Amino acid sequence: MAITEFLLPTLKQEADTIAAFPSTLAPFLNDLLDKSEPGTGPKQRAFGKLLLENGKDVSKWEKAEHFYALLASEGFKSFGAVAKPHSLAPPNPQIYDTDLRPSDVFGSALTEVWQMKIGEVSGEEARGAWKEFVDAAGGMKTIQGTSLNQPEKLWIGVLGWESKEVREKVLSSEAVSEAKKGLDGLVWNTFVAAFAQ
Repeated sequence: MAITEFLLPTLKQEADTIAAFPSTLAPFLNDLLDKSEPGTGPKQRAFGKLLLENGKDVSKWEKAEHFYALLASEGFKSFGAVAKPHSLAPPNPQIYDTDLRPSDVFGSALTEVWQMKIGEVSGEEARGAWKEFVDAAGGMKTIQGTSLNQPEKLWIGVLGWESKEVREKVLSSEAVSEAKKGLDGLVWNTFVAAFAQ
């Protein structure tokens, strides 16, 4: 089991907040994660900016319990105090049990995420539409899984792209376009991000 976490902060889109994310917020969180109990911190983490929306933090954990322990720690409460003046709302960390570790996907130039609400869509239906899309796209680097901590169960599919140009070329093919229509008809939320390693 691989645990993948997305933290999508709702940051103010003001100059001081945009400047504070890489200079203050990300380093503070990195330092906090570096001080985790040995063996309990994330195995990989990447910070980036959504290409279509707001700032972004993504981490990978060995066990979900390690992430929950971090959220309960005094250090994380301190981080909250630093981040609060820059935030529009509290973040909603999303923990997923994914089929594979996200290393290769998040190491790509672009990462695209599709989310579906289980209940509106069955897990089997989500996985079927995802498999059809990935097969049509030619076996790209992917992970998929279900949420562990959301009030409403979510399914995600995550795909790594080599570049914006490769993404555009693959998505413009007729077979991929048709498969993507089936996937997009089930999707609740989607975004594309570029992560700095």
